[in-house]
Amino acid sequence: MPGRGPAERSESVDRNTLIYVDQELILPIAARLIGTSLSAGESEEVSGGFRWVVAAAAGYGRESATEVDVAKLFPEDLFHYCYPKIAPVRLSVSAFCDKVGIRDIRPPDVVSVVGVLRIEGVGSARYDPFDPPKIDLPQHQFYGYRTFTAALRSPDGFSVPVHFLANSASIVYYANEKPVELVGVVKWAPSYESAGHTLNAILLCAALLLAR
Repeated sequence: MPGRGPAERSESVDRNTLIYVDQELILPIAARLIGTSLSAGESEEVSGGFRWVVAAAAGYGRESATEVDVAKLFPEDLFHYCYPKIAPVRLSVSAFCDKVGIRDIRPPDVVSVVGVLRIEGVGSARYDPFDPPKIDLPQHQFYGYRTFTAALRSPDGFSVPVHFLANSASIVYYANEKPVELVGVVKWAPSYESAGHTLNAILLCAALLLAR
């Protein structure tokens, strides 16, 4: 499937600090939002160093006429290419719950939601890149993925369950109790309540940004 042309680079993509992208999840998101390949010639309009990635994948001599499989790109580059096509973006947790309640958001929509991340049973710790702590969180089997669960909360009492792939724990751990922006795929769940709303949707997280 050909790419849909260059994404319009928006200042909003740099608003927060990207700390985690899951390659396994960003690929189906990219296929949904931009297609499974990108035109190297069209990508010249995309800022942020995208062209060198295409050149490396295609060979500099063939760069201008090559279709590049998105699976060959770094997940961070792929995320920045997809982000401007995500809608809705930067929803509050309560707004997300409202939209799910009226089925304005439904699986498998890709959304961006902001709130405070809370991982139960995890305290605060100073990061040591030479000796990272061993993180042992309860894991679950969720839609075929091995995940752990967190909550994305807002000051007005709304809370949304979030599933992260288990191998992200060593990075996501340090975002605990911090304001974040979460980019994820909406998935169906049995009914639960959040601030008086009865909901049937949770989020499978593909990328996490620290809010500035």
